[in-house]
Amino acid sequence: MGLFDSLFGRTKIPPGKTDALFALSTASLDIEVKLDSPYGQHAAIVLRAVDNSSYDAINKEINDLLAIGGKDFKAKVHAKDDSMGFHWLMFDGPDLEDAVNGLHMTADLIKQAGFADSLLAAMFRFGDWYLVYSYRRASFYPFVPTGHSTRNNSREFRIRQTLVDALPMEKDPERWYPLWDPPI
Repeated sequence: MGLFDSLFGRTKIPPGKTDALFALSTASLDIEVKLDSPYGQHAAIVLRAVDNSSYDAINKEINDLLAIGGKDFKAKVHAKDDSMGFHWLMFDGPDLEDAVNGLHMTADLIKQAGFADSLLAAMFRFGDWYLVYSYRRASFYPFVPTGHSTRNNSREFRIRQTLVDALPMEKDPERWYPLWDPPI
């Protein structure tokens, strides 16, 4: 951000950081054993809405790229816009490793297409709770919804404490933004 940006109140949104996402691959054993939470076969990237024709082109490119993986890549990819105007690219499949690799490749494609500032979060389902990765902060945090607009904060803190040595966890609970009614 330059001097004139500061003077005129303009801020630049930092680009999304994608590499810390791979830490989830090694932490999956801790999640499964210590938290008794197997991967729920659903993951997604959450994007701030922009022109849908641009997303359509990115969706096609992502599907083409993932199709190259053939039989080795078992996740199915589909897109959805939610009622809040966010765009979700969802990966459904039995293997967490496929989801992590697919989400990382997708985030890189989105960044290369010039939409790095639209990357908000990646979300992974583990039983009745979710692990959210903030692209801006390059950190994870748990999200345990218990109903419409309610969550189990004490369980979220216990999950964070269990995973703090295995994953880059967000330290500030004020930044544990809820993603209500995720389509995954």
